[in-house]
Amino acid sequence: MKIGLALGAGAARGWAHIGIIEALEELGLEISVISGCSIGAYVGSAYASGKLPELKEWAFSLSEWQVLSLLGVGMKKGGLASGDKVFIKHSEEFCAATFEKMQKPFALTATDLSTGREKIFYKGEVKQSIRASCAIPALFPPVAYKDRWLVDGAVVNPVPVNLCKQLGADFVIAVNLSADFRPEMLDNHNKEHIEVQQKTDDIFARSQSMFRSWFTAEDRDNDTPPGIMTVMSTSLDIMQARVTRSRLAGDPPHVLIEPHLRDVSLLDFHRAEEMYAAGKEAVNRLSEQILYQFNYIKKL
Repeated sequence: MKIGLALGAGAARGWAHIGIIEALEELGLEISVISGCSIGAYVGSAYASGKLPELKEWAFSLSEWQVLSLLGVGMKKGGLASGDKVFIKHSEEFCAATFEKMQKPFALTATDLSTGREKIFYKGEVKQSIRASCAIPALFPPVAYKDRWLVDGAVVNPVPVNLCKQLGADFVIAVNLSADFRPEMLDNHNKEHIEVQQKTDDIFARSQSMFRSWFTAEDRDNDTPPGIMTVMSTSLDIMQARVTRSRLAGDPPHVLIEPHLRDVSLLDFHRAEEMYAAGKEAVNRLSEQILYQFNYIKKL
């Protein structure tokens, strides 16, 4: 029986995928096919290429200042950061050149900016498709593909369960990194949410002081609007949580893993060890359910 793993979008929260993958393997589950969206595509392609240990080592080594350097923050056409170094590093060290050269079948999703439709990649060169899937609107510029412009797959399909099924999976495990960011949950944790928003603003402020007034809202009160990054990241969180809930209701996985990541901001990539631990904890918390569901489906 083929096990499929659908890795969801979530920016820095995506380092949790590494812990989740390792924990699933420790349960004795062999992942046969993988799908990914945004950071899920970044991590998933490394796993499918047999390069997850190398990606883990690099992620654990990142400092906050290294993250800022890698993002290439500044006013770019179509985005606030280029991300060139991040994607060059990925293509050169963590990923096979083509889908066909990967060790496991892998597919990812991006969004066509013109039509609003999902664009699926599963064959040919990988490099540009990863950039497209990770092109968070306003943060990274859209990616040219043939005669189209593509952006983050999370706009239409944050947790691509359907791609695992298209790759032939009989049993699908999905990872949703946005569970803690549903509006109704944020109402109960408003103070923590504001603190997470402020962290995202502060990261950009430290990287580009000339844009400080754009990105930050220091000493914020009820009459002070949030910074650009807060507006962008919070809007994306709300959109992604709602789209995810809708897509999963229509195309549910057999098992849904939702790690607790409420205190993680959009750009906390330097906190990889914490994300990794949260991912492993999420699997361990559900281990009995995962194995029960797997064995039940296997017997059918």
